[in-house]
Amino acid sequence: MAAVEPLLKPFETAAPPSNYAQLDKSLEQFMNVHVPVEQETGLRIRERVLGELKRIFQDWVRQVCRAKGLSDDLANEAGGRLYTSGSYRLGVHEPGADIDSVCVAPNHCTRTEFFDSLKATLLSHPDVTNMRSVETAIVPIMTFDFCEVNIDLLFAHLPLNAIPAHLDVDEDAVLQGVDEATEKSLNGPRVTNLIYKLVQHNYGSFLVAIRVARVWAKRRGIYSNKMGYLGGVNFNIMVAMVAQLFPAATPSYLLTKFFHIFADWAWPSPAILCRPVDHGYGFEVWGQHADQLRGRMAYANLRNNLMPIVTPAYPAMNSAANVNAWSFAVLIEEFKRGSKICEAIVDSDEPDPLKLWAPLLERTDFFDKYDAYLAVNVLGADEDAFNSFKGFLGSRLRKLVERLGYLPLRTIHLFPNEYERTTTEGLADFGACWFLGIKEDATRMEGEALILTHTWTQFWSEDVSKFRELDDDLDVRLEHLTWEQLPDFVFGDDEDAVALAKEVALERREVRHARDAEEEQVAAEEENPALKALKEAAGDAGALKRAREEEDGPDEVKKPLSLTGARTLHDDADLPRLAAVLPPWHPLATTSRVPRSKKVQLELVGGA
Repeated sequence: MAAVEPLLKPFETAAPPSNYAQLDKSLEQFMNVHVPVEQETGLRIRERVLGELKRIFQDWVRQVCRAKGLSDDLANEAGGRLYTSGSYRLGVHEPGADIDSVCVAPNHCTRTEFFDSLKATLLSHPDVTNMRSVETAIVPIMTFDFCEVNIDLLFAHLPLNAIPAHLDVDEDAVLQGVDEATEKSLNGPRVTNLIYKLVQHNYGSFLVAIRVARVWAKRRGIYSNKMGYLGGVNFNIMVAMVAQLFPAATPSYLLTKFFHIFADWAWPSPAILCRPVDHGYGFEVWGQHADQLRGRMAYANLRNNLMPIVTPAYPAMNSAANVNAWSFAVLIEEFKRGSKICEAIVDSDEPDPLKLWAPLLERTDFFDKYDAYLAVNVLGADEDAFNSFKGFLGSRLRKLVERLGYLPLRTIHLFPNEYERTTTEGLADFGACWFLGIKEDATRMEGEALILTHTWTQFWSEDVSKFRELDDDLDVRLEHLTWEQLPDFVFGDDEDAVALAKEVALERREVRHARDAEEEQVAAEEENPALKALKEAAGDAGALKRAREEEDGPDEVKKPLSLTGARTLHDDADLPRLAAVLPPWHPLATTSRVPRSKKVQLELVGGA
């Protein structure tokens, strides 16, 4: 891999203020209790699992080669490598975390065979359970438990007769001649390795901050890339960027700066580590034009670029393309909450580390925050078919959120945690559910009833029905629930825990309702939060676009960003507010499109 050039210059190179030395100690004590790392026994089990998985994969490569007529010598030389990425590769060592891995095979082995014969081999292994595969995804994946260690396994197919033992996947030339699925599969270890290189000057502080950030995101219900929030690679990039800006930061200083910076970050200016470079292997590179780096997003691309978090390895891509207007609003609210708490921690004289840092990692108040909820229940009769369908549906729920956006709703909050029970008990042998919290937008409501029939029908016909193995035994049921109707299992696992959680939730709801009543008029006059996020710089966008066109001239062709000519993002002009008008495709551009004449099959009555 060629030497990389960080895009952002250090903002502050001096050591943090002296009071952060004590905060570092208190943070370490807090983490020993609330952010533990994997014990040595667990780490050894993971190493054994990876060793066994590597052996199974290389045996499979030899079998495929022999089946295609290769001699034993050539089959043995074909090789095959197993690479890890993500949190495991970075040494985060979070207990129970999955291991992201990718099998790199020679050209004799195909992706079809990977999901056929290798999957069958793994299924027959006595220590492999909970196997699920998604072969039609943009990045095809197998996920399973191996000795109770969760593995996410990808496949990369290189145009080589043999995979050399010294293969360096960090070299950009490894992508020459590969397909898009292979490129995206190799992106995992390539990005992880490059992040390490870019933060190794202060890796200890980076590791502490990323551990806390991951636990914070999971407890606050915003850790899920497929649900429209952020995942491991997103947080790795964001924390690494802050480490670049503050190269001398201690752990507590880096953590507080992480929250302060991203609470007020001027999205869609990208969170980015180094200059995107196009090496000419035919892959789209995010940021190859200066307009993207400066946040002046092309209108057609705004939908997938609300929150650009750009991967550092070639080809650069937006790793947060799943973020939509509704999840964006939730994320910003959580970052602002974290920033406010960190500010209080720095100013506090609380001597107890557990009390000092506990508010930051307090569990989400999702189940006492709303008066109306939607429960999405997935049902099935056969366990294997149900698990496959559940995985498919989980990856489509953000599409349901986007469709609900056409309705006059002020908030659509998808909670990413899956529950292994349903609100429709007894309808099927197997079931699971997810919840959404919603608030109506009184300024856009017409009448007293909010009809979901058309939206749900669209979601079923255009998203759910794409599941190839869909049959009569698989079903999805949507239920509207008030807070009082929420099932006990969302509050806890036993009767005492449920009673205590409900008592606390009720107290918080009373406080929230009193506050909301005082602010009702103000809230009614404010814009929808998601709409505001998209329209905040609408007044500037047209002027920016016209000025740019006048400056460039009508016939000028945009040139790729040059390595020497690109500016850093330190200039205020390069960190604008959201530079785009509200596009016509966006749900908030119109009022509800649900036909009132259609027969009502599902009705949500406000305040019921």
